[in-house]
Amino acid sequence: MKEKLSKLFLGLICIGLVYLILKGKNYQKEIGEHQGETICKFTFCKQYPKSNSAFVKYYVNNKVYRNSSGRCPDNSVSKMNKFFILKYSTIDPNKIAVDFSKEITDSVQIKELESKLELKYWLDH
Repeated sequence: MKEKLSKLFLGLICIGLVYLILKGKNYQKEIGEHQGETICKFTFCKQYPKSNSAFVKYYVNNKVYRNSSGRCPDNSVSKMNKFFILKYSTIDPNKIAVDFSKEITDSVQIKELESKLELKYWLDH
């Protein structure tokens, strides 16, 4: 009986791993096939016991989004409150990929995003 349960448990773990891999590939595929591009502001790095998550703010289709973009970049403290290229799915703007190696320094783009983030924040609160 214990052997059957352990085989069932192992099978469920394998199925779960395959599901997670396929989900991640479909996520990236959707961003690639229905790609939009904008800039985002890296706002927060949340620490967990064995990992971390980077949070960014961006503006798409007259809406401000704040989402996790995966793991925090190396030297995240020095990249905090800076701006980076963000690729998103035009089908679902919550699906994002941030390139933390491509910092945006164009003051016009930065001011435009900052004004949208501030305006929407005050209108929503």
